[in-house]
Amino acid sequence: MIMLVSIDKYKQFDEERFTKIDMIKHPQSVAFMLNFLPMQHMKPHGHPGKELYLLVVDGEGTFIIDGEEKEVSVGDVLYCTPEEQIGFTNTSEERVSIYVTMTKIG
Repeated sequence: MIMLVSIDKYKQFDEERFTKIDMIKHPQSVAFMLNFLPMQHMKPHGHPGKELYLLVVDGEGTFIIDGEEKEVSVGDVLYCTPEEQIGFTNTSEERVSIYVTMTKIG
Protein backbone atom coordinates (compact mmCIF):
# COMPACT_ATOMS: atom_id res chain seq x y z
CA MET A 1 0.00 0.00 0.00
CA ILE A 2 1.39 3.40 -1.01
CA MET A 3 0.55 6.31 1.25
CA LEU A 4 1.18 9.89 0.17
CA VAL A 5 0.79 12.82 2.56
CA SER A 6 1.68 16.51 2.43
CA ILE A 7 3.96 17.80 5.20
CA ASP A 8 2.26 21.21 5.19
CA LYS A 9 -1.01 19.66 6.41
CA TYR A 10 0.75 18.59 9.63
CA LYS A 11 2.25 21.98 10.51
CA GLN A 12 -0.28 22.69 13.26
CA PHE A 13 0.59 25.01 16.14
CA ASP A 14 -0.86 25.66 19.59
CA GLU A 15 -0.31 28.78 21.71
CA GLU A 16 -0.15 26.68 24.90
CA ARG A 17 2.47 24.07 23.99
CA PHE A 18 4.35 22.41 21.14
CA THR A 19 2.38 19.93 19.04
CA LYS A 20 3.08 16.37 17.90
CA ILE A 21 0.94 15.49 14.90
CA ASP A 22 1.02 11.88 13.65
CA MET A 23 1.28 11.53 9.87
CA ILE A 24 1.70 7.80 9.21
CA LYS A 25 1.53 4.95 11.73
CA HIS A 26 2.52 1.32 11.28
CA PRO A 27 3.17 -1.41 13.87
CA GLN A 28 6.98 -0.93 13.68
CA SER A 29 7.27 2.76 12.83
CA VAL A 30 5.62 6.17 12.91
CA ALA A 31 6.19 9.45 11.07
CA PHE A 32 5.09 12.69 12.74
CA MET A 33 5.64 16.44 12.87
CA LEU A 34 6.79 18.39 15.92
CA ASN A 35 5.74 22.04 15.78
CA PHE A 36 7.06 24.80 18.04
CA LEU A 37 6.15 28.46 18.35
CA PRO A 38 8.92 30.82 19.55
CA MET A 39 10.35 29.80 22.94
CA GLN A 40 8.29 26.60 23.18
CA HIS A 41 10.24 23.53 24.25
CA MET A 42 10.12 19.78 24.70
CA LYS A 43 11.75 18.41 27.83
CA PRO A 44 14.53 15.83 27.36
CA HIS A 45 13.12 12.31 27.31
CA GLY A 46 14.01 8.86 26.00
CA HIS A 47 12.61 6.37 23.51
CA PRO A 48 13.86 2.96 24.68
CA GLY A 49 13.88 0.37 21.90
CA LYS A 50 13.36 2.99 19.18
CA GLU A 51 15.62 5.00 16.89
CA LEU A 52 14.70 8.46 15.59
CA TYR A 53 15.58 10.54 12.55
CA LEU A 54 14.64 14.23 12.80
CA LEU A 55 14.64 16.65 9.84
CA VAL A 56 14.30 20.38 10.50
CA VAL A 57 11.73 21.50 7.91
CA ASP A 58 11.23 25.11 9.07
CA GLY A 59 13.04 27.42 11.48
CA GLU A 60 15.93 26.86 13.85
CA GLY A 61 16.55 26.00 17.47
CA THR A 62 18.51 23.89 19.91
CA PHE A 63 18.37 20.14 20.51
CA ILE A 64 19.58 18.85 23.85
CA ILE A 65 20.93 15.32 23.52
CA ASP A 66 22.17 13.72 26.72
CA GLY A 67 22.80 17.22 28.08
CA GLU A 68 24.76 18.44 25.04
CA GLU A 69 23.33 21.33 22.99
CA LYS A 70 23.21 21.14 19.18
CA GLU A 71 22.14 24.21 17.20
CA VAL A 72 20.08 23.25 14.12
CA SER A 73 18.39 24.98 11.19
CA VAL A 74 16.42 24.12 8.04
CA GLY A 75 17.77 21.04 6.28
CA ASP A 76 19.63 19.61 9.27
CA VAL A 77 19.04 15.92 10.05
CA LEU A 78 19.65 14.39 13.47
CA TYR A 79 19.86 10.70 14.38
CA CYS A 80 19.02 9.60 17.92
CA THR A 81 19.77 6.15 19.37
CA PRO A 82 17.41 4.32 21.74
CA GLU A 83 19.70 5.14 24.66
CA GLU A 84 19.83 8.91 24.18
CA GLN A 85 17.67 11.51 25.91
CA ILE A 86 16.43 14.21 23.53
CA GLY A 87 14.81 17.60 24.03
CA PHE A 88 14.30 20.73 21.91
CA THR A 89 13.81 24.49 22.31
CA ASN A 90 12.74 26.93 19.62
CA THR A 91 15.27 29.69 20.30
CA SER A 92 14.19 31.76 17.29
CA GLU A 93 11.34 34.19 16.69
CA GLU A 94 9.94 31.99 13.91
CA ARG A 95 7.87 28.83 13.86
CA VAL A 96 9.78 25.54 13.82
CA SER A 97 8.57 22.28 12.28
CA ILE A 98 10.52 19.03 12.56
CA TYR A 99 9.68 15.88 10.59
CA VAL A 100 10.39 12.76 12.67
CA THR A 101 10.49 9.04 11.95
CA MET A 102 10.62 6.65 14.90
CA THR A 103 11.27 2.96 14.35
CA LYS A 104 11.21 0.04 16.78
CA ILE A 105 14.45 -1.90 16.68
CA GLY A 106 15.41 -5.31 17.94
